[in-house]
Amino acid sequence: MRYVIVGAGAIGGVLGARLAQHVPDHPPLFIARGDHGAALMNTGIRLRTPSEDVRLTVAVASGPADVKLLADDVLVLAVKTQQAAVALAEWVDQPVFTQDGADGAEPVGTAGEHLPILIAMNGVETERLALRLFRRVFGVCVWLPAVHLTPGEVILRIGPKSGIFIIGRVGLEADDGDRNLLSSIEDDWTRATFGIHLVDDVMRWKYNKLLSNLANGLDAMLGPDEDFSDAARRLRTEAELIFRETGVEWASEMEEADWRGDLYTIKRVPGAPEHLGGSSWQSLARGAGSIETDYLNGEIVLIARQHGLDAPLNAVVQRLAREHAVKPAGARSMTLAELEAVLG
Repeated sequence: MRYVIVGAGAIGGVLGARLAQHVPDHPPLFIARGDHGAALMNTGIRLRTPSEDVRLTVAVASGPADVKLLADDVLVLAVKTQQAAVALAEWVDQPVFTQDGADGAEPVGTAGEHLPILIAMNGVETERLALRLFRRVFGVCVWLPAVHLTPGEVILRIGPKSGIFIIGRVGLEADDGDRNLLSSIEDDWTRATFGIHLVDDVMRWKYNKLLSNLANGLDAMLGPDEDFSDAARRLRTEAELIFRETGVEWASEMEEADWRGDLYTIKRVPGAPEHLGGSSWQSLARGAGSIETDYLNGEIVLIARQHGLDAPLNAVVQRLAREHAVKPAGARSMTLAELEAVLG
């Protein structure tokens, strides 16, 4: 089995690095482009943690045209949600070959028909997008405080465990083949120093994670010394009200605490910058030109509007984050007073 990691940024980069480090019998293939892809090809991936600074040689390809997919490959989609539709379209019709991969062999079908795809990202929209194209879709709820700012490098701010993944089939109930696959993933990713929970209700956990991600935009826009905890609480309270009004189910904070434990005690990574932020902040810090908040706060807005309701606080943060994403110095350029004046 080979893990084809589409999107080798913070999440995909740490996952792939740990697999390369600890599970050499199931090596990953990184899909990465631009400066990051070139760095991975030339010098491997550098993984920095509170206790390690290692560089690992990894297999890299720039896209599906450079990959011969085999029948036991597992696709792991770890791009940002705003990039997911393009990535899914690129991979769905790629041919899949038998395990011997003999030259001249006819494909047995396409990736969308034959390969499982794991959706390892924030939000709940990509699972819906994937189900339009792929038959076997698995949601992955990610708890992993990683940072990717420099080409060829990822920073992991916890240890010794590298994070937690909650994984389950989306749509149809898992069959015997799915359960065998999930068991293999559990074995491999546990060896790679991750905590793994296999569940039948993965979207319930992803909606729980969505609630905590509503503060991502605040972390991206506000200065590192600003205390935005009250604003984050207001965003979550509004979202929980919408969830209750519309019948959305989510895992409780108590359930989350039982599984996370003290994992998110952030530790200093030697030589790493101070005041590192989450996934949305990283997009602004890299000048990516886009941000995921349309699928975080915007998801709350969408659910509300679909039911004749409104989510004004989340709508404001959604708009502000988009504006900051296209500013030359958008990362952490807003004060709490400015935010409160807009939120009201």
